[in-house]
Amino acid sequence: MIHFSEVNYLAVLIATIITMFLGFLWYSPLLFGNTWAKLRNIQVKDMSGGGPATYILTALTALGGAFLLALLLTLSDTTSLASGLTVGLLIGLSISLKIGMNYLFENGKIQLYFITIGYHLVSYLVAGLIIGAMQA
Repeated sequence: MIHFSEVNYLAVLIATIITMFLGFLWYSPLLFGNTWAKLRNIQVKDMSGGGPATYILTALTALGGAFLLALLLTLSDTTSLASGLTVGLLIGLSISLKIGMNYLFENGKIQLYFITIGYHLVSYLVAGLIIGAMQA
C-alpha cells in the first residue's frame, strides 16, 4: 500500500533541483547541447530554453517525477540506496522505451533518441539514489 506519510519531501525537493541542474548541464554545450542542436537543426545561440512558463512547467514535471519515485519506494517494507537505484532505473527504462515508440513513429534520429533517453535514465538513477538514501 502507498504511504504518503513515508515520503521524504526534502529528498523529493533535492532530487527535483538536481534533476533540473542535470538537464541544464546535459543540454549545454559542455555535454550534449551542440550535438542536440545540430540534430534538431537549430543554432546553439538560439537555444533560449523558452520563457518563464517553460521553466516552471519543467520544474513541476521534475517534481512530479521525483514525487512518484518516492511514492513507489513506500510500497516496499524498507527503502534503501539499492532500492532507490533499482526503482529509478526501472522508471528510467520504462520512460525510455515509451519515448522510443514516439521516435519510431516520428522518424526521429537515433542519436537524438539516445541523448533524450540518456538524460531520463541518468536523472532517474540520481533521483533514486538521493531519495533512496534519504527516505531510508
